[in-house]
Amino acid sequence: MEHGRTVRLGTAGRIFALLFCTATLAACVGTPDGSVGPNAPGAAARDYLALAMGYFDAGDFDAARHHLENARLNNAGQAEVDHVAALLAAADGDYELAERHFHRALRFVRDDSAPRNNYGVMLYSLGRDEEAMAQFRAAAADESYGGRAHALENLGRVLLRRRSHDEALEAFAGALELNGELPLAALELSLLHRRNGNPVEARRLFREYLRIAENQRLTHGPKALLAGAEFAWRSGNRAEVEEFGSILGKLYPETAEYRVFMELTNGERC
Repeated sequence: MEHGRTVRLGTAGRIFALLFCTATLAACVGTPDGSVGPNAPGAAARDYLALAMGYFDAGDFDAARHHLENARLNNAGQAEVDHVAALLAAADGDYELAERHFHRALRFVRDDSAPRNNYGVMLYSLGRDEEAMAQFRAAAADESYGGRAHALENLGRVLLRRRSHDEALEAFAGALELNGELPLAALELSLLHRRNGNPVEARRLFREYLRIAENQRLTHGPKALLAGAEFAWRSGNRAEVEEFGSILGKLYPETAEYRVFMELTNGERC
């Protein structure tokens, strides 16, 4: 069973932001004052862990630590406590402490891949790509892990940064096969197919990215907006070029993507 949150390297429009997806922590059974009510043995520990993650997601790290300590006092599993403690330490920028907690979590529960994926995210943020890829690959290979798609998506981002384009394409394709609602994977896969000279598949995947982004009410990042303008330019749809470019200029006027867009519309890029 998985306990904790799965961290993703980012979504379209956010550069490697830490996002947390619900795994199988028990639902919070809280009272209005943030305590937990009576329940079956062991439930209090699970509820406090859920409260800790809820406050963590909200950015209230002090409250998260308070409830994490309550979970520990109620005999929560050591691996679960260390996993949440690792996320808190990483959010504080104390990566040495976070790494110790991740190691402990993985030592106590070897069959829970959520800490492994999240440890990979931290390693990636520190530029330790080889170690990060090892964690993501192990998490993605765990067929019992509900976050396999996110682990593959994370792996794809690392491979993309290392310019291993064919392997990145394979990772993103695998992520989308497992979970067809991943905007980042759809966007990156679209751009990789365009790079490989597959414009029809590239456009199809970009439309899929737009659908997912709309359904999830995401704000497009500069990479996605530039891609939209470039696809529209190649298809001769100047209205869409202007639409994507207008948003790009309004939201991200100082970015490299906007400079590329200006070159595109000045005829220096096609």
